[in-house]
Amino acid sequence: MIIRGKAPLRVSFSGGGSDVSPYCDKYGGCVLSTTIGMYAYGALEVRDDKQISILSLDYEQLVHYELGAEIQEGDQLAFVRAVIARLDPPAGFNLYLHSDAPPGTGLGSSGTVSALIVGLINHAFNLMLSKYQMARLAYEVEHDDLQRAVGRQDHYAAIFGGMNYMEFTEDTIVFPLRLEPWILEELAYQLQMFYTHKKRDSTNIVATQVEYYKDERTDTIDALARMKEITVEMKKHLVQGQLMSFAELLHEAWEYKKKMNPSTGNAYLDKIYATARQAGSIGGKIIGAGGGGFFLLYTPFTKKPQVAKELEALGVKSVPFLLDYDGMKTWQVPEQSLERDESKIFNP
Repeated sequence: MIIRGKAPLRVSFSGGGSDVSPYCDKYGGCVLSTTIGMYAYGALEVRDDKQISILSLDYEQLVHYELGAEIQEGDQLAFVRAVIARLDPPAGFNLYLHSDAPPGTGLGSSGTVSALIVGLINHAFNLMLSKYQMARLAYEVEHDDLQRAVGRQDHYAAIFGGMNYMEFTEDTIVFPLRLEPWILEELAYQLQMFYTHKKRDSTNIVATQVEYYKDERTDTIDALARMKEITVEMKKHLVQGQLMSFAELLHEAWEYKKKMNPSTGNAYLDKIYATARQAGSIGGKIIGAGGGGFFLLYTPFTKKPQVAKELEALGVKSVPFLLDYDGMKTWQVPEQSLERDESKIFNP
């Protein structure tokens, strides 16, 4: 039996950082985000023994171990193994993973992959987990089991999909936004996304933010408070189709994100953004924790060719921007439709 699945990556417009504990536990947080037409993909083949084989194209790693084996520091694909350990499936399996975007690019790839693994195992072994249960479990593995400094939004966005306003306190609540079709089409038409070719370790950037918060740095706490206000304002403008106001707030959100954590930006990103604004973009931000990855811009369509030309001259790559509306999907593949024994991928 083979179960396949895909989960969308996400972009957040405002509020990222307020979904990180311990800040959101005390003050609450909120994020406005959407999933996009870039995905993490997986295939799971159940075995008749207790062996686990994992092949990740993104990390270029192949791992074999016995179900229940302890995870040691430095183990390859530890975060994947931790998800499997938490779910404790009754049998072993082969797991194949790859993504449209490499790790460290700000699109929430590790959280999306974690959520996808939960979804695949949930389907394969009929665990009957709800969307909220799957998202929370994927988050807890990264935050609690692996002690990583991560936010909560990635796991929920991957599973629920679409345009969402999320609130974070002790629990996470996802509010899907019912936008008129023309608003979604116009928004996607005006947005541009560029890959900076700069990867970064988001956990280090988020960990720095956590330390700023614990040190009670006024600039960090004040910036987070304003970012939450901006998020609510952006949601109101978006649902009413006031996209120019939305774009202006996107610019303000980026400025406050840098105040919240200076390591979010750097001279290279500042140059990209300044060039884009001068060429006609109204607002934009780096996607994810910052430091590199993908830059999102709101650009009137008449200005998009010039913005693309000038940014590509700086060495960044234009990437098509499409919206996703469905969230994570898993499905079983009938044996007769398989062209070959896929287990040979793991044991050539």
